[in-house]
Amino acid sequence: MTIALAQISGVGPSTVKVLTENGFTSAQQLADTTIEQLSKVPGFSTARASRTIKAANALLSVSADASATATTTANAAQTATRQRRTVKKPATGSTSFASVSATGTKADADTHEPEMKEVTGREQEKAAKKAEKAAKRAAKKAEKAAKRAAKKAKKAADKAEKAARKAARKAGKAAKKAAKKEAKKAAKAKKAARKAARKAKSRKNKK
Repeated sequence: MTIALAQISGVGPSTVKVLTENGFTSAQQLADTTIEQLSKVPGFSTARASRTIKAANALLSVSADASATATTTANAAQTATRQRRTVKKPATGSTSFASVSATGTKADADTHEPEMKEVTGREQEKAAKKAEKAAKRAAKKAEKAAKRAAKKAKKAADKAEKAARKAARKAGKAAKKAAKKEAKKAAKAKKAARKAARKAKSRKNKK
């Protein structure tokens, strides 16, 4: 089953377009690529490439768990259905004298045998239904766990992306501040050089 790029945490419509134009059309392709390859795509730094690949792997892992759970549930339901069908089939064979009590007769055994089979059949059918219900509960529990894991992975990816954007903004501000400081120093030095040049020219003219 192919998982679309848009399902990956942090990948919006514009990013999907850029990735598609660069040959990435599914979550599986992103999970299989390397940070170096993805960082060559416009708009993807090394940090963002790493986050996107991790998010793709997390999504595929959750999808695989959900698929396995669904398969297990289907198999359990099929097994329970087969068990019920087996129970409903009439038993064949004859009652031997060895199975009859020493004080009873073959007629007594023939009279009680259908009742015994009916009781056993009901118990087996009850056990099969119980197993089917247990399988359904387990499947629901696994599905909820998968959803929680997916939500947690998305939250972690979003948090990491937010932190990266914040760090980038902070670094940009620091760079601008440093540039302004250097520009002021350069302007001051230039002004001092002009002043020194004027003084030197003035002394020369006096001579």
